[in-house]
Amino acid sequence: MNSLLSIEDVSLALSLDYECVFFVDIESDNYAMFAFGGNHKNLELSETSNFWTDSRVNLETVIYKDDREWFAQNMANKESLVASVQDGKAFSGKYRIMAGDKPVWYSIKVVLGRAEQRNYLIIGVTNIDTQERERLALEQKATKSELYGHIVMALAERYDALYMVDLDTNHYALYKSERVFCELSVALEGEDFFNQLKKDALNVVYKEDIPLIVNALDRRTLLNELDDNGVFSLTYRLNTPKGPLYVNMVAVYADKKHVVISVTNIDAQVRREQKIREEVSAAYEKARRDDLTGIKNKTAYGEFESKLNQQIQSGESVKFAIALCDVNGLKTVNDTLGHIAGDEYIRSASRLVCQIFAHSPVFRIGGDEFVAILRGSDFENREKLEKEFTEAIEKNADKHKVVVACGISVFDKEHDKDVSSVFERADALMYKNKVRMKNGHDEIIGTIIQSIGAKVTN
Repeated sequence: MNSLLSIEDVSLALSLDYECVFFVDIESDNYAMFAFGGNHKNLELSETSNFWTDSRVNLETVIYKDDREWFAQNMANKESLVASVQDGKAFSGKYRIMAGDKPVWYSIKVVLGRAEQRNYLIIGVTNIDTQERERLALEQKATKSELYGHIVMALAERYDALYMVDLDTNHYALYKSERVFCELSVALEGEDFFNQLKKDALNVVYKEDIPLIVNALDRRTLLNELDDNGVFSLTYRLNTPKGPLYVNMVAVYADKKHVVISVTNIDAQVRREQKIREEVSAAYEKARRDDLTGIKNKTAYGEFESKLNQQIQSGESVKFAIALCDVNGLKTVNDTLGHIAGDEYIRSASRLVCQIFAHSPVFRIGGDEFVAILRGSDFENREKLEKEFTEAIEKNADKHKVVVACGISVFDKEHDKDVSSVFERADALMYKNKVRMKNGHDEIIGTIIQSIGAKVTN
C-alpha cells in the first residue's frame, strides 16, 4: 500500500522489546492488544473492547494483590494515565501478574501518539521477572551496611555514570564514567555538587534542557522530591560532539546522608520510540486522507461528526453549518472521456469547495460529494460565502468549467439532536439547487466535456 508502517507492523517491531503491546484510542476507549507470548495471552477481554473496563476486570483477576492499588491509580485510571504522558512525557512503572500461584514481575511504558483529531496511547509491557528478582536478591544479600546495600542495588542497574553525593558536606565523586562522559568537561570529584552541577550544565547539557535540569536538581527541590517519592527521575539531552544525546538520570537515597545519582544513555531507545510514534501518526493520518484530492475522507468525516455529536449531547454551545456539495455531470464526463478526465473534474470541484470555504474542514464523502463544516469566521459569513459559491458556479458554467450544486444548513440547538439532522436539510437544499440548475444542464455539460476533452487530448 505505502511505505508507512501499519499498526500491525509497529506491533511486530515492538515485539523485539515487549511481550505485549496495546494501542488505545483515547476518544473511543477502543483498543487493540498484541500479545507475543507469556501471561498476557490469558488476560480477560470483554465484548465491549473498552480498555478501561477490561483493565478493571483484570485488576481483580490477574494483578497481584499488593500491586492492585498502584494499578488502579495509574493504569486503570484514564484521567491519571493520559495526564502523565502529556507534553512528550513517558509513564513507566513495575507491577506483578499472577501466573498460576506465582507473581511475575513486569515493567510497563506508556507514551502518547497524536493524529490530527485523535490521541492514542501506546503501551508496551516487558517481562522483567528474572532481573527484578536478581535485583531484590542483591539487595537482601547486601548486609554489610545500608550504604553498601544501596550501592550494590544501584550497580545492578545499567548505567553510564554513577555519582555519590554527601549531603552533609556536598562533596561528590564520579564512581564510573563511560566514554560519552569522558568526552565531556565534567568534574570527576568536588566539594560543592549542586553549584558545580550548574556550571557543568552550561557546558555539557543541551541548551534547551539547561533550565530543566538546573531547576530540577536544585538541592531543596531534589531532596523534597526524594522525601515525597523515594526516587527522582529525569530525561534530558547532553550536548555531545555528535549532537544532542538523550540520557536518563535517577536519584535515590543511599542513606540519610548520601544520595546516589546514576545516568544512563537512552538515546537509541528514545529515537526508536520517536520514529515509531511518527510513523504510526503518519499512517493514521494517511488513512483519513482522500488519495485523489488530498483532502479529508469519509472516515475523517465520521470521526468529526462523532465529536460534534458528543458536544451536542453534552449541552455545549455549538455553532456550525453544513455545506453539502454535489458535482454535476461526473458520470457523463467519466462515460464520455474516461476516468482520467473524471478525476481531474473531481479535483477541480475539490479546489473550488476548498477555496470558497477556506477556513473550514472539507471532506470528500463520496465519488461526487463534498462536505464542509462551517465554523468560526466561515460560519459567521456563511450567507456571503453561499453567494460567492453561486457566483463562482455561474462563472464556471460560462467558462465551461466544473459545475457544483450546494446546499447549506445551520445547526438549530432547539430542534436538532445530532449532526445528521443538519446534513439531511443541507442535502435537500443541495438537491433543490441541483434541480434549478438542470435547465440547460445537458448543453453546459456537453460544452464542458468538449473543453476537458481538448485539454486531455493536448
